[in-house]
Amino acid sequence: MIRHSGERERNPALEDWTARYEARTNVDFFGDALSALEADATAQGLAIGLLGQRDLPGVTLRRAQAMLRWDLRPSLWSHAFVITGPHARVSSDVAGIPLREVALHSRTGKFPDPAYNAVTEASLGVYDDPLIDSNAAVLTVGMTEDQVAAVRRRASWDVNLDRLRYNLWEALGVWQTYLWSAGAAANPLREGFPVFSSAFVEYCFEAIQLDLAPGASERNSAPEHLWNAAVWWKETLAELEHPIRGCYVLRDKRCTLLDPGETGESPSV
Repeated sequence: MIRHSGERERNPALEDWTARYEARTNVDFFGDALSALEADATAQGLAIGLLGQRDLPGVTLRRAQAMLRWDLRPSLWSHAFVITGPHARVSSDVAGIPLREVALHSRTGKFPDPAYNAVTEASLGVYDDPLIDSNAAVLTVGMTEDQVAAVRRRASWDVNLDRLRYNLWEALGVWQTYLWSAGAAANPLREGFPVFSSAFVEYCFEAIQLDLAPGASERNSAPEHLWNAAVWWKETLAELEHPIRGCYVLRDKRCTLLDPGETGESPSV
């Protein structure tokens, strides 16, 4: 369960762009979001991405996080990553902007090597399809240039500094077992295994001693925690001199699984 922040108002610096981007691609959204946020003095060229996916792995992860929410509904989010490359204002190729992630089903086809703690590199273009990656958000955390460099260094190279606490390879295996068991296995969140993607984001920001999941009631991690921090913990983060801003588009609030026909596959039944 997520701890309540005590704040009564949502973060006004978190903007709903659904009406503007519901019928557009995610690359369009990412590009405009990064440009808008980078224009703010608190954004220093590094951001967090969130996705709410409608494929089978995404829906499984979203439903598993229902236990964290007060209303016990599926999370809006299934995946999180760190955008490490040049942002839209300095890049003409938004789809090619690099990111680092730990993914249950990598869109690049790269095997998550245990030697690198399952961390792989991709780019924003792999998450362009709004039909599959229906919910999308970009968040920025106020940081100095040195702090940005520290987070980027941990995301890109120093991925094995704390394997005792952040064994992302092991967490990935546990969640893959849960997915393949069709829910017959115990929910890993109940067993104390974090969602690997958000745990990676939290690990990166620990480089500047910042807890991105102040709402977590125990040492656990899920994309829902990152979202909760952005929405409801603005005062705490501002007091720590790390104000959080962002924008999002929500095309699938009900966590609906894609029909085989929607993916271009031939239905088997």
